[in-house]
Amino acid sequence: MKQQRVLRYMIEVEHGIDDYVDDEVSASENETAEEYIPAGRLVQITAVNDDGVIENIDLWVPPGPTTATRLPPARTRAHSRGYLVDTRTNRAVSFASTHEMHCALDLLSNRLVIDVEDQPPAVPYLAADGLMHEHTYDYRATLQNGTRLAFAVKPFDKVEETGIEDVIERTKPNLPGFADAAFLVTDRTLTRNRAWNAKATLRALKIRNDQDCARMRTIIADVHGVVSAYALARNFERFADGLNAIWCLLYDGVIELAEPARKLVDAPWVRVCNGGVVA
Repeated sequence: MKQQRVLRYMIEVEHGIDDYVDDEVSASENETAEEYIPAGRLVQITAVNDDGVIENIDLWVPPGPTTATRLPPARTRAHSRGYLVDTRTNRAVSFASTHEMHCALDLLSNRLVIDVEDQPPAVPYLAADGLMHEHTYDYRATLQNGTRLAFAVKPFDKVEETGIEDVIERTKPNLPGFADAAFLVTDRTLTRNRAWNAKATLRALKIRNDQDCARMRTIIADVHGVVSAYALARNFERFADGLNAIWCLLYDGVIELAEPARKLVDAPWVRVCNGGVVA
């Protein structure tokens, strides 16, 4: 067993969650799990059946296509390609590298972001050779307040080689109407640990239970300082339900990770924000 897994197990034992007998899924829950649709959206419509009785019917709406101006290139052995689904807009979001995937996950798991566009329209700029060129940012995010931010994603060791910082600076005069600001993000911030936390958040939101979230809010009402997320989750009959509520409240901004640069599984500590009130 790897050293990291041993340390995780020790953390679980320390917080009393090494025994998952009480967390076994019941038969009825298994039936629900089998019906779970991982992507897309369920919408309810009213219809009249053959007997003239009005009934509600759930329809599955598949994710819409990406709005990207260009699609990821063909897969290679050295790079990852694929799509995520933004459940808020029910639309596909593409990525053409692991770093881009991490950036997309960060944006999709941020409650302040209401829309994520991959490969938005290109921005023209005057290059050093005196000619007009175009640059396509990897992502454009729209915030709740209407602000639009553009992101260029590069590995840190490729920043100087690609001259991306100069390109971003040259596009700034032409950003109005496209974005309010543009940023360069690298693997220095787009870490695997942050991506792991982002994926865990998105998984929790898919099966969010508002009653569990309300119960967790009550539990943390009198909490001050840093507390174990595992200890909070153990207040539930099923540990998994409590931990899922933790992830949802992290998304809501009610609580925050004490060590956001680490995976929650390695540093299971959280603190309440603003007295538990969403900012």
